[in-house]
Amino acid sequence: MSSLLMRTCSGLLLIALLGYSFFFLPPVLFSLFLLSILGAILIFEWPRLGTTKLTPWYPIFPFLLLILANQTTSQRSLVLVIFVLAMSFDTGAYIFGSLFGKHKLAPRISPKKTWEGVLGGIALSLLTLMLPPLYMISLQSRLKALIIVLICDIAALIGDLFVSILKRKSGIKDCGAVLPGHGGFLDRFDSILFVAPTLLAIFAII
Repeated sequence: MSSLLMRTCSGLLLIALLGYSFFFLPPVLFSLFLLSILGAILIFEWPRLGTTKLTPWYPIFPFLLLILANQTTSQRSLVLVIFVLAMSFDTGAYIFGSLFGKHKLAPRISPKKTWEGVLGGIALSLLTLMLPPLYMISLQSRLKALIIVLICDIAALIGDLFVSILKRKSGIKDCGAVLPGHGGFLDRFDSILFVAPTLLAIFAII
């Protein structure tokens, strides 16, 4: 099985699990699902990176923000936006980077990332403008909604590069192997954990 096919299958499975638990289970069970992923990261993946001083702030703090937002009725829709926006950016970046990538973004940090991939990620993530929270803003100001998405795209990219730096310093390729084609949970959630505080902070201000 090719790496692209494995990545696609495992990615779709994770999305299906997240989607089912978000839409069809009580919020508290989705929070427990997120908490179990955090536990798996802290127990099996985080020690491999050797950065225990960061632990309270990353990855714990972003996960707690997600869980708190999920338990708050007025903010629960933002949790959906966070996941869709971050995952659409990652997916677009991977597909466009694989097909058209020529210009390296940060070869010393993550050799496979390209500027073409970044543009593809931005293009796909713009579809999140149709999600209700951002769509309501776009009705008032399309420029404001566009800026929010672009800021979160930058946060997603920084989150991806941040974990790439930690992995490079630790001499490992992936944080784990639970998700074929992706690596570990942290490899899949790296952008989400930066988008979460960014988007929640923006909506707390506007």
